Amino acid sequence: MTQPPPGDTPFDLSDDIRELMGLYLEARRADLARLEAALAAGDLATARAVGHAFKGSSAPFGFPEAGRIGAELEEAAARGDRGAVERLVPLLRASLPATG
Repeated sequence: MTQPPPGDTPFDLSDDIRELMGLYLEARRADLARLEAALAAGDLATARAVGHAFKGSSAPFGFPEAGRIGAELEEAAARGDRGAVERLVPLLRASLPATG
């Protein structure tokens, strides 16, 4: 019996991908809660870190808009522009699916 060449072996990653997507969304939702708490406390350093996390992790999971908004959030927090950060939070939340 012949074996398929290396790399041609069929396999299904769908369960793994679903698990990773769930973990990603769970982490980003926790970041959103952290972001809202940070804003309530006037903590723009945490807001900047959350924006950075969204910027760096969103596109590979299929959420480029969340990454773009995260980059804007990071920049606004770095400038100390609390008003811009507050305007971006609902956009960031809306850029992720409500469930999943």
